[in-house]
Amino acid sequence: MIARKTDVQAVRTALKRSRVVGLLGPRQCGKTTLAREIVAPDSLNYFDLESPASLARLSEPETALRPLKGLIVIDEIQHRPELFPRHALHQKLRRLLPRPFRRGEGRGEGLLGVAYPAVLSV
Repeated sequence: MIARKTDVQAVRTALKRSRVVGLLGPRQCGKTTLAREIVAPDSLNYFDLESPASLARLSEPETALRPLKGLIVIDEIQHRPELFPRHALHQKLRRLLPRPFRRGEGRGEGLLGVAYPAVLSV
C-alpha cells in the first residue's frame, strides 16, 4: 500500500477550513483508499453508496446522520447528487453537521464526499 501521509494531512487541513470537503479524481486513483485511511469502512460514519446497506441507511439522511459524531464519509456520492450544495437537501444535510467554526479552528468534523467527477452533473 502506498503511504498517503501527505494526502491525509491535506484532507485534515481542508477540514479545518470547511465542514464539507470533496475528494474528486479519475477512477482508480485512490480516492476511496484515502477516505478509508481517514475513517474506517466498517465505521457507522462511513457510507459507501455502491453498497445497498449504505444506500438504505442514507435513504433518510436526517435519521442516519443526526446521531453520528465526528467526520462522516460518503463514498461514491455521485449516486446521491441531491446531497450536493446545489440541491435543497444540502441545506438539511448542513444542519446535521457539527456547528460552524471560525476558519482555522476546525475539529476534523464534517463531511468528506468521494466521487468520480466525470459522472457528476455539476
